[in-house]
Amino acid sequence: MKTCLLALLVGTALLTGCTKAAAHHASEGHSSEASAPNLMFQYGCPTCHVIPNVPGAAGKIGPSLESLNQRSYLAGTLPNTPENLQLWIMHPQQVRPGTAMPDMGVTELDAGRIAAFIDTN
Repeated sequence: MKTCLLALLVGTALLTGCTKAAAHHASEGHSSEASAPNLMFQYGCPTCHVIPNVPGAAGKIGPSLESLNQRSYLAGTLPNTPENLQLWIMHPQQVRPGTAMPDMGVTELDAGRIAAFIDTN
């Protein structure tokens, strides 16, 4: 049982690292042209989240982003403001160490676009 759990954790860590590197590489130099839904796919957001108005975004690991703008807090700790949403998207591990959301290397420009899109859904 412990061996299976360890293998699962190592596999998840490896996949997260690959996804992070691929997402970061995919967004380099393309931020000014990419739509928010495309950026969300590049950074892997739909893997974990249900995202309204993003076809195929049906992840079940993280919370749904539907009506996120109506919630009082982000990650249970941050007041829900556009600036805090952008901070959370860029640095979730800094905001709440140990959270399941990995730091995906989202740039400030991309995080601003993603946050603005989420705020309108």
